[in-house]
Amino acid sequence: MQYIELLAICLLATAPRTVLAASKYITDEDLAKCPKDAVEAGDCIKILMNELIPRMRFGDPELNIEPYDPLVINRLSFLYSTGTIDGKISVRNVKIYGFAQHKVDKVNIKVKGDKVKVRVLSNVEKINMLGEYKSELNVSSLQLKPKGFFNVTLFDATLRVIANGDIYTKDDMRYLRLNDIEIEPKIRDLIVKANGIFPDPELDELAVNIANSYWRDIYAIVLPETRPAWAPVVLRQINQALLHVPIDQFIQPSQ
Repeated sequence: MQYIELLAICLLATAPRTVLAASKYITDEDLAKCPKDAVEAGDCIKILMNELIPRMRFGDPELNIEPYDPLVINRLSFLYSTGTIDGKISVRNVKIYGFAQHKVDKVNIKVKGDKVKVRVLSNVEKINMLGEYKSELNVSSLQLKPKGFFNVTLFDATLRVIANGDIYTKDDMRYLRLNDIEIEPKIRDLIVKANGIFPDPELDELAVNIANSYWRDIYAIVLPETRPAWAPVVLRQINQALLHVPIDQFIQPSQ
């Protein structure tokens, strides 16, 4: 989830951390402005994103943009239901490493009036997530309440994002507000480490081995099931960041 949020924030907050004290807006300073033409602007934003992603890793408290490498998630819960398994899963004290190495491959922008569609393709070689988990699961007639620590490493993650939004005016400046977002993350490989699944350490190890052997099947089920929990959060946090990004600051003036 936070990988997606980072991508979208960087996509539009294409500037160093220069802030107008009274209004708390991001402004351009040492970066070239992008052309108005949508095709050319996509290539320009891609370059800016790849330059700024490492520079933004420490965030900006004045703009309410948190550090993202490591990215800290205090708590997140979601319901899970598929086949013979249903229940609730919660994670807390999660730290995610690797976002500063995130690379953007392609940005495509279409503008029609005040309507905007953004498509982004990006990748990151390695993401490491660790933290605590707790769940209450019903597996057929069996009730499980696993609780423990997890450490998950993703390799060669690619992300396709499609977002739709509207341009609006506030204080004589134009801003972008996203209305919906579609996210398609894919990964080449995944390694899971965890404990507390079963009281018996040997059963714990067996469960982890099964997860590592069949992670693709699990991932294909879990991703759509959990999307309703994290997608609205992503959209809300992106729009919070965009409140500080007047888009005309980063567009070349008409000749």
